[in-house]
Amino acid sequence: MNSFFTNLLAVCGIEYLIIDENLKILEMSLGLNHFAELPNEVKLGQDVRIVFPELEGLEDVFDAILQGKQDNFELKGIMRSQDTLSPLYIDICITNNLQEDHSRNRLTIVVENATERMVLEQSLFQGANEANLLLRNLKASKQYIDQIVTSMADALLVTTLSGEIKKMNYAAQILLQYNEIELIGQPIAKVIEEANKYPLIIDDIDISHSQDINFLVKEVETVCYTKSGKTIPIAFSSSIVKTQIEHFQGYVYILRDMTERKQAELAKQEFLAMISHEVRTPIASVIGMAGLLQYTELTAEQQDFVETIYTSGNSLLKIINDFLDFSKIQSGNLELEEEPFALRNCIYEALYLLAPTAREKGLKLTFLDSPQLPTMIVGDITRLRQVLINLISNAIKFTETGSIEVSVIIRRNSDINHSSTANPDEIQFSIKDTGIGIPRDRLERLFKAFSQVNSSITRQYGGTGLGLAICKQLCELMGGRIWVESEMNAGSTFYFTIAASVISEESAAASVVFSQQEIPKAIESLQVEQLAFRSHELFSVPASSSPSPDLHKLRILLTEDNLVNQKIALKQLKSLGYSADIANNGKEALQLLEKIPYDLILMDYQMPILDGLETTKQIHRWQESSFASGRRPVVIAMTANAMKQDKQMCLDAGMDDYLSKPVMKETLAATLEYWGNVIFKAKETVATKQTVSTTNVGSVELPIDWERLHQLSENNPEFEFELLQIFVEDIQPRLEVIKIAIADCDFEQIALQVHQIKGSSANMGVTTMYLAAEKLEQLAIDQERRGTINLIVELEDFIKRIQEFLIISQ
Repeated sequence: MNSFFTNLLAVCGIEYLIIDENLKILEMSLGLNHFAELPNEVKLGQDVRIVFPELEGLEDVFDAILQGKQDNFELKGIMRSQDTLSPLYIDICITNNLQEDHSRNRLTIVVENATERMVLEQSLFQGANEANLLLRNLKASKQYIDQIVTSMADALLVTTLSGEIKKMNYAAQILLQYNEIELIGQPIAKVIEEANKYPLIIDDIDISHSQDINFLVKEVETVCYTKSGKTIPIAFSSSIVKTQIEHFQGYVYILRDMTERKQAELAKQEFLAMISHEVRTPIASVIGMAGLLQYTELTAEQQDFVETIYTSGNSLLKIINDFLDFSKIQSGNLELEEEPFALRNCIYEALYLLAPTAREKGLKLTFLDSPQLPTMIVGDITRLRQVLINLISNAIKFTETGSIEVSVIIRRNSDINHSSTANPDEIQFSIKDTGIGIPRDRLERLFKAFSQVNSSITRQYGGTGLGLAICKQLCELMGGRIWVESEMNAGSTFYFTIAASVISEESAAASVVFSQQEIPKAIESLQVEQLAFRSHELFSVPASSSPSPDLHKLRILLTEDNLVNQKIALKQLKSLGYSADIANNGKEALQLLEKIPYDLILMDYQMPILDGLETTKQIHRWQESSFASGRRPVVIAMTANAMKQDKQMCLDAGMDDYLSKPVMKETLAATLEYWGNVIFKAKETVATKQTVSTTNVGSVELPIDWERLHQLSENNPEFEFELLQIFVEDIQPRLEVIKIAIADCDFEQIALQVHQIKGSSANMGVTTMYLAAEKLEQLAIDQERRGTINLIVELEDFIKRIQEFLIISQ
């Protein structure tokens, strides 16, 4: 080959060789050895098929090219090296002799390095295969997810960050009664108004780079609105969702239809209410009759029988109460109160109640007081007392000799999550006994429902195994916990904590006045240092004094349909020095109220013809002049329904007080004495028909129905001024709470406070305030903020005018 072609091929990085018709090598380039099957073995005169075995079997091709039947023939991508780090691929092209003399019977073979191209092709091929595999996997994953979403029983909605619905599953279409097309692009608030109250948008945070943040709203109970306008109770949870493929950012909402659960809860509540009434009523009758028998002349044997009936009835009643409490806690229907109370009083009441049992067993009952113990705290006194009574009674039950010691410590500003405040204090109680102790391997069973240390305990001491389980759940509801330390035959110490806000000493002193009759003298003398008293020394029950002669003049109407309960109540009243008339239902009671001037009504809850709630509502609808006495009597509920909502229903209906059956004689006596004093004080302070001469004092014009106020005070001007002052002091802080609630969009708090203002205004005859409060309450129910400020200004103006009136009138 001439030098021109040789140099050209060399520049292009192409090697060549020339062979004759017998396939012998006649000429070759210097770099050809690098591409041969056997490097450095290529020699002139050698058969080309030896060094390039790929040409074996191509003799017919060579002949065709030599004869001019074919221009060339190519072999591409021949692998010369299998080393993955430095692979080698070549292309071979066979053609006619490229020399100018065009010598016949000679062929030129061109060999080119194809490594770069082959590696690139293989990479592209592999990438294409991987892409196809990924695409198939994505399609399979999408199909899998679509099947899951479609088969979900819960509704699913996906929205953009601005809240526009982007996708929904079939369950959502069924629940909301919309087709997907109808809701795509619509705001989520169209079907879930509450969704906007729980925003997931976090300002100044790039969601795509916030892997460690939990963008999640836990389950919230609310309602959704269907296409037909129907309201359905639901529970929804939501979270932020983001995808890398479409770079989508938005929210996903999971909605669960709560209709069946709500119906089940309602059925359960009705069942518990039925149990509370239908089961407690006969038990109350048994206990009541046994209690009355105890005060009659009996032989020793008869007295023993009656005491057994009385004790067994109370034990059965306690079991039923435990079941009711446990069911309420389990269903989430137990609500805690958040009211200020005296902590020491709560402890004393528990000790006072259990002191007789401790005295009977000869046990020393000790309370270790401390100067650090707060006077007043905010919480649920009833539930705290329940836990204390349960633990102290257990300590007495399982202690034969020795003592029970109660102590309390406070830890300031503990980091405890509690609903009443973000930073409450932790109060720790301990009840230590010298009883039988608990084996270490049985401690974990103590706080489980229906569980006791062993079966012999149940046989010997009784109980359902629910008491400590209820204590545990109550402690947790109050923001604390409960645990125990114990040693066999040496005793046990039960600890429990609650989270509570402590009221400052100044506020406590201003708001609480202790009744000297409520606390025994022995308790009043407790010093700060450690003291120990025998139960009979500390808790000697003072002899109950009989009601004053005036109280016996109370005109009482007993409204009760159950004959046994009538007998028990009449006997209890008679033993306390009272008498009463009987109405068998609400209708009879209303007829008697028109004829006889009753001071007080003992009202049953469930009665035929007209029940206690509706009767009380009608009593409040009547004008004062409709009653034979000229004024509305005090109404006290007396019912076997023990559920908290039952008590609230009675109070909401307008009843003044509430007694749960079986009504203990002592409780009935205290209640009648209290309300009797209220009634007779009102009668004694009736002025000689003196009337406030004008509804305008100076330049102050009051929005008050003075006729209503005169009837309420029985024309006692001093009492009227006192009522107005109390009214102002009650309304002012409520208005401040409402303003804060408006700023926080806390419509539930607004409705709660305004309802109280509305009720007080109606009772006082402040009609214009009542109407303004009614409008504000409706806005809160509708969760409408617009217009609330104007109504608050109106209410504040009314209060200001009443204050000016009080100042001028002094």
